[in-house]
Amino acid sequence: MRDAFKIELKRRGVAARTRAYHASRLDQCEHGPVVVIYPQGIWYGRVTPGDVPRIVEETILGGEIVGDLAIDETCLNNPASPHRRGPAGSS
Repeated sequence: MRDAFKIELKRRGVAARTRAYHASRLDQCEHGPVVVIYPQGIWYGRVTPGDVPRIVEETILGGEIVGDLAIDETCLNNPASPHRRGPAGSS
């Protein structure tokens, strides 16, 4: 995923002022693969390499949230998140 972002950021001419980092653990496995856009703190879940151009275009360049990929704040770090497996959010 990081490589897809690096390629797209370079293609769009913004690689010099943006960074694509790899994090091994964001504790959001139920939403994975996960991408976080800083400094806005926008969390995207179930991201595929095919989503990268849209994230770069709409969020990084356009400042808009990609609604169908956004993880609701109430689901982040919430053991009762409906996206976790099992009863009452148990994994």
